[in-house]
Amino acid sequence: MSFVNQVAIDGNLVRDGEIKFSDSGTAILSFSIAHNVKIKEKEEVHYFDVTSFGKHAEYVADFAVKGASVTVIGRITQQRWEKDGVKQSRVKIIGNQCVFGKVKAATKAASPPDDDSIPF
Repeated sequence: MSFVNQVAIDGNLVRDGEIKFSDSGTAILSFSIAHNVKIKEKEEVHYFDVTSFGKHAEYVADFAVKGASVTVIGRITQQRWEKDGVKQSRVKIIGNQCVFGKVKAATKAASPPDDDSIPF
């Protein structure tokens, strides 16, 4: 039995995040990121689906815009189902921490401090 299931990955959002609320009121944020990897002379792009829950999801939703740079720390989960007799599966990342880098100007940004509030 393994006790470690943690992943950290960085990339850019491929579309705006989508926030929904469960019947009990829990926020559920879904977004996808593209992670570029250069192997020898070839560059590959890998796509990862990320889901965050609760207060974290509500906070992150303000910054989850297409093109934003993000590092996601979380755990991996696998969903399995059967459709038309064919077994299918999908691996997702449950994001516990998201650190955003470059964010489009359309998102919320902190106001610069007034010059009078700077102590030096």
